[in-house]
Amino acid sequence: MDTAPNAPRMPRGARWILAALALAASVALGVVIAGATGGVSDVWGGYDEALRRVTDDPWWTLWVFPGVLVGALLAIGVLASPARTQPRPLRRRHLWFLWTGVAVGVLSLCAPIATIAQGGLLEAHMFQHVLLGALAPVLILLGVSPAARGTRERRRVLAVLLHPVVAFAIWLGSTILWIVPDVHHEVLARPALWVVQQVAVFLAGIALWAPITDRIVDPPEWFRTGAKCAELIVVWFTGIALANLFWFSGSPLYVGHSAGAEAWGILPIQDQANAGTIMALAHCAITFVAIGILFFRHASERGLEQRLMEAGVPEHTVRAATFDGTLHQLADRTGIAVKTRTGLD
Repeated sequence: MDTAPNAPRMPRGARWILAALALAASVALGVVIAGATGGVSDVWGGYDEALRRVTDDPWWTLWVFPGVLVGALLAIGVLASPARTQPRPLRRRHLWFLWTGVAVGVLSLCAPIATIAQGGLLEAHMFQHVLLGALAPVLILLGVSPAARGTRERRRVLAVLLHPVVAFAIWLGSTILWIVPDVHHEVLARPALWVVQQVAVFLAGIALWAPITDRIVDPPEWFRTGAKCAELIVVWFTGIALANLFWFSGSPLYVGHSAGAEAWGILPIQDQANAGTIMALAHCAITFVAIGILFFRHASERGLEQRLMEAGVPEHTVRAATFDGTLHQLADRTGIAVKTRTGLD
């Protein structure tokens, strides 16, 4: 295994400096682009401006560049980059996940979808949140090394926020809050609240998936494969329930999106139904892929645990290695074929 033991480490604090530079550069670039293009790339100018652009401009010109949000995502990528002392294949895999997640987040904020979502189609708004609130968080977390045992004790505030029950409540509360019609209208009308929504959706996705992927802090010992799959089923059910609300409400829920849908030649009720379909498909795809991975890894791990114990390794040692995510190292030392932990790695 290539462990790169002598690989140079980035000096202490250098990542924070690079992250700050990424944020500053993105803000500066956003200001320059906004000035050069008459402000069209500035952080969103509110619903009326977005609707005017959606109505009057070709779709491929409806892009934006919110420098602060893009810079924040780039800073996350810099700060979360795996250490160079990691085994090279593992580091490459983590880097691929991490920067793919950052790219997905940036795409959701910079592509024409952002303007279309604010001033036009509800289905575009839903697609943006699927990218920013589900796919990007999962990929970014998979680019971070699994949490080691004891991180709950060292990071007490995060341990509370990322407890599986609390994290799910945060995600559920955020999801419900932003679809309330009155709140959603304010999001469309107020650019500052729009930015708050994007940040909240992303952080809620991180909160939901961190315990499931065993990232940031180690989850409670009871939150293993069965509990993770149960939570994912609840997440799926929540998405389907909300999709049904969009499908069968009988009338448009969001007046602000009706004009935008009509500008695109789509009935508002059809736009709303399409948004429900996007939500349902996203929840089905992400949750059931995750459940499938967890199930097969759980089955593989249980077989490896049994072989280790049959080889004479004490049961408590095997269980501890599984919990710590070091089962494959233990198997290496005993000459047993290896697999990975019960997480989404």
